Amino acid sequence: MMGVSVKLVFCAVALLATIAAAPSSIPSKKSTIGELVEIVEEYRVLFEELSQEKDQMLAFARTGLFASYRHMNEAILENLGETRNTIEYGFDELRTDIAAAILDGGDEDCLLGLASEIRDEQRALATGMSICSQFTTDVKDDLSYSFYEVLELLQRLSTALSEYTTWSFSTHNSVTDPQEHAEYLRRTYAESRDMWEYEVLPIIQFQIDAIEYNRPIVVDDNMDCLEKIVDQMPMFEEYIRGKMETCAEPFKAALGVKKN
Repeated sequence: MMGVSVKLVFCAVALLATIAAAPSSIPSKKSTIGELVEIVEEYRVLFEELSQEKDQMLAFARTGLFASYRHMNEAILENLGETRNTIEYGFDELRTDIAAAILDGGDEDCLLGLASEIRDEQRALATGMSICSQFTTDVKDDLSYSFYEVLELLQRLSTALSEYTTWSFSTHNSVTDPQEHAEYLRRTYAESRDMWEYEVLPIIQFQIDAIEYNRPIVVDDNMDCLEKIVDQMPMFEEYIRGKMETCAEPFKAALGVKKN
């Protein structure tokens, strides 16, 4: 959907260029050079105001993009932090039980080997967490990059608005046909305003809505990925506790300790 929006913007730019190059079909009274000077100044001000208005709109869109992106990052970082703590401290009780089993006469090498397995498992879980993070980063970067490209294109177009009156002198012979030059400025200003209001603004609004719509989806997908990692921990703990019995029992049996 983001690619469609970018294509729409390029079509809008091409449409503006075509309109600017088309001959005027609007009748107008003949303009003298003096009148043209007044018209040029009038539209210079109007184009400048339109450019400033659109700059403000684009600044608002950027603020919305960055706010959504920041909120998404904050939620994802919170989930990553909680998962990291679960992995880091989730086996503390198991480690305590292994230490107690060593003090109780269990096979120290065997039990320490279990402690090493716990450490290796934590590293594997942390790697899985990094994979979840990388996948989420790629998704949210793709989501924002398309919007950023659109904004950059529209910013250049907005800047060009303030230069239309000056640029128009390079494409019109103001001495021989001031009337056509004046009509060009009138027509281009009207079409520029209509394009921004009825084509560009809906595109920007669509992009903002898309970011807001996808933000909770990206966060939830990241959380689902992290939960799958955490779900592996109880099974691993059960596996370690099963091996603890084999590490401890031979020495207890040799010492004549009865199993409770």
